[in-house]
Amino acid sequence: MPNPILKLWLAFCALLPLGIFLLIGASYKPPETLLYWPWIPSLDIPFSLRLDGLSVLFASLISGVGFLVQLYAIAYMKPYKGRAAFHLYLTLFMLAMLGLVLADNLLLLFVFWELTTLTSYLLIGFNHDKEGSRKNALQAMLVTGTGGLAMLAGLVMLGEMAGTYSISAIITQGATLAQQPWFTPSLLLILLGAFTKSAQFPFHFWLPGAMAAPTPVSAYLHSSTMVKAGVYLLARLLPVYGDSTLWFTLLCSAGAFTALWCAIQAYRQTDLKLMLAFSTNVILGQLVMLIGIGSSYAVTAALLLIAAHSFYKAGLFMVVGNIDKATGTREYHELAGLRAVLAISFTAALVTAASKAGLPPSFGFLSKEYLYKAGLEFGWVLSGTMLLANAIMVALALLILIKPFLKPHHPKAAPMKAVEHNQLLWLPPIVLALLSVIVPVALLNWYQGVIIDPAASVMLATPQVKTVKLWEGLNLPLLLSALTLLLGILLYVAYPRLKPRLDQLLSGFPSGPAVYQHLLNAVIKLANWQTRVLQHGHLTQYSLQFFLVLLAFLGTVLWQIHPLPSIEWDLYYYDVVLAVFLVIAAVVVVKARTLLLAVAALGTIGFLTTMVFLVYSAPDVAKTQLLVETLLVVFIAIVLRHLSAVSSVPRHSTSRRIIHACVAAGIGISITLALWIITAVPMNQEISEFYAQTSVSGGKGRNIVNVILVDFRAFDTLGEAVVVVIAGLAAVAVLAGKRINKLVSETDKEHR
Repeated sequence: MPNPILKLWLAFCALLPLGIFLLIGASYKPPETLLYWPWIPSLDIPFSLRLDGLSVLFASLISGVGFLVQLYAIAYMKPYKGRAAFHLYLTLFMLAMLGLVLADNLLLLFVFWELTTLTSYLLIGFNHDKEGSRKNALQAMLVTGTGGLAMLAGLVMLGEMAGTYSISAIITQGATLAQQPWFTPSLLLILLGAFTKSAQFPFHFWLPGAMAAPTPVSAYLHSSTMVKAGVYLLARLLPVYGDSTLWFTLLCSAGAFTALWCAIQAYRQTDLKLMLAFSTNVILGQLVMLIGIGSSYAVTAALLLIAAHSFYKAGLFMVVGNIDKATGTREYHELAGLRAVLAISFTAALVTAASKAGLPPSFGFLSKEYLYKAGLEFGWVLSGTMLLANAIMVALALLILIKPFLKPHHPKAAPMKAVEHNQLLWLPPIVLALLSVIVPVALLNWYQGVIIDPAASVMLATPQVKTVKLWEGLNLPLLLSALTLLLGILLYVAYPRLKPRLDQLLSGFPSGPAVYQHLLNAVIKLANWQTRVLQHGHLTQYSLQFFLVLLAFLGTVLWQIHPLPSIEWDLYYYDVVLAVFLVIAAVVVVKARTLLLAVAALGTIGFLTTMVFLVYSAPDVAKTQLLVETLLVVFIAIVLRHLSAVSSVPRHSTSRRIIHACVAAGIGISITLALWIITAVPMNQEISEFYAQTSVSGGKGRNIVNVILVDFRAFDTLGEAVVVVIAGLAAVAVLAGKRINKLVSETDKEHR
């Protein structure tokens, strides 16, 4: 792409999220704003968007952080090939996420849900020349895509139970839906989709694997987009499922275990990017747990934590990206003294790491206070689990900050180079660091009125919104925060001794990627076995399998119909004559000893079928049948000229002939019974009357069959014609290729 066009494209990609951010702010009128366009009216599926406190929170983070990530990517991706495509993928990903959080229709939400899966696959696998990138991109797509398909079934169940697919209407029917038989299956299926998307245990492993993506993708993916899609869906459906004991149990247990397990895994890492990746799992687990609790304190804590995490996590990923650019490594043990060359990045890291650790007056401190308040309502188990997970988060913040930036540079450490001459590498993390302090200190009342109050009124059936305060005096949550900081410092000090012991202790545990790979290998083996069984290359076996399946379906349906309906026999002599000749021709096909006689008898069946169509006033179908049968007989006769060696019909074993006879008899009897039942039921004339009434006015023709094929089913007919043409061209190409190969072979012989 020429340089001026590339610059325009990069400017467009950067300014588009900023424009969307401003548009959302201008369009939102609390408590909600609805936008509606008919999309598929025949299926009652509108393109409806809903702006309320919850969707505005996510949409603002997606577009606002997206703007900063696009700016950062302009500088970070400068040496990469395919920069224009990267920014396109990033923009499409952003639009898909915006559609997901703004959709007010379940099916529309699912469409955008799967679009985020596809676009994230492109982003994670952007470095497609590396095997790891391709593998991890496929892993993320398979895990989240499979969960998405399960979620689709749950969404359909939910929509059918509610009698509408409008999310606004569904969330008002929570008490009624709980009495429906599909309530529990829909809950489980939707949770499966949300857990895979938001990387809850045991699906947590795909998210650290997504670190194969370039750093701007990691900053965007982890902070405010795809991984929080599942959290958004759970928050949106909290009024529907929130009173269910199963909902509370699954979300609290999965969220708490994910947070604690992934905190331990993050503590074991030496790659700074992987530390941040696993710590994202920790926050996602905490958010799922808070939504499972579903109290006023829990909802308030979740709404605070979503924004706080977006600010500090995106900023820290950008800082780690700058470290990678300055040193060529992200390994903790190889980094030191970076404050000298990354002074501004150090400032951003200092503030965002403080928010991650929960130091006052940061946004992270505020969200952690309300996290403890929500946990204490349900005893010490959840609070203790979160305390240990948060203490590890404090240790991780110190690990990311102290040694890479504050320890003196060692001769064995990675060489450093200045990279902050490009302002776009440090400006976005500085903005995010400032937001981590400005919002809780200066904009807390605004955040309460615009986000927390409207969102809580949507999420809670009986909203009792808690007034958020940065300082509420000395209390138990503040004591837990102090204990968290103290324990986190101890874990940081013990890191050199504790990490090897943890590695040794957990070495015997199966890893998520290994289990996933074993499952994938098992599926591939099953597919190979199935292919060997079903795709064996024997035409007679294909036919036998097809007819056996058909017989099973027909037999299952017909077995349930008894007694058979009575039917009036209205036969004429020519019906009997045609039937007798058809039976005779069929017997000749079976008993023929030569292929030519069998083909002739088979053609006779086709010509007699043509007579049946003529007798029952279907001349168009009769003409088609006649042409097809004539061409078929001619073509097969021509082919038989070249098959003199196999001119006789092969004789099969007696057992095989008995099996074929039984299947043929079963198919014949089943089809006969099916036709018997169909003809005994009065035919519905609505479709026929519709075509008869509209063939002239709609298709300008009096031949109804032609009008149906050319006008009403024009695309279907076009598709059939295209298939026939492609098949013909392929046949010509194959024949021509064989002829060319033959000529080349003969030419080679002459030269020799």
